[in-house]
Amino acid sequence: MSRGGSKKIKVYENLKRRIIDCELVPGLPINEADFANELGVSKTPVREALRQLERDGFVENVPGRGSTISHLTPLDIREILEIREIIETGAAKHVAQFNPHNEVLSKKRIEHQQLLRDEPGSEEYVHEWGEWEDVHLSIVAALGNKTFLKMYADLLDRIKRIRNHFGQRFTQRRFHEIVREHLTILDAILEGNPDRAEQAVRQHLQNAGVFLMGLSVTRKE
Repeated sequence: MSRGGSKKIKVYENLKRRIIDCELVPGLPINEADFANELGVSKTPVREALRQLERDGFVENVPGRGSTISHLTPLDIREILEIREIIETGAAKHVAQFNPHNEVLSKKRIEHQQLLRDEPGSEEYVHEWGEWEDVHLSIVAALGNKTFLKMYADLLDRIKRIRNHFGQRFTQRRFHEIVREHLTILDAILEGNPDRAEQAVRQHLQNAGVFLMGLSVTRKE
């Protein structure tokens, strides 16, 4: 790989991580010169990285106005949830049917049970997602399909961005609801009940959709 190509990749990964982490917030105007100075490169790799980020949906270019960090719209959230439902219900059903006795998922179940020991306070806010939210990735990984896992990684970037965007607005009540929903999913998988596992994931994602859509509407008002 050429030196210029490696610079583009370095800039791309840097900006992508910051967009996913919401350090670069939706709607932020992009100044190529500022990024080039900050990252110690010329404008060329920055421009190339931004074009790739635009193709990936993380950057928007408006003719005559320049580029900005892409917004997260209700439609974006709905589409991600629809994709997740198709992928994750199938993954949970498959794991429950063919690989129910999974040590990683058993460990996740124990961790989630510990999270429920404290009484939820409905007005307290959760500021960090922590490792408790990687249950979905663990289920996909339990399939043992490296190609599928690699494909899911791209979707996971978008999932993480949505989580980080709304994370500080999650109430402690919703946090505990999520943990209980995860436990229902894990219990169904570990008992080898594919239909129950599929339905548990579907219900969990539908609940997430209702909550996130409510937050997105509130943020607009």
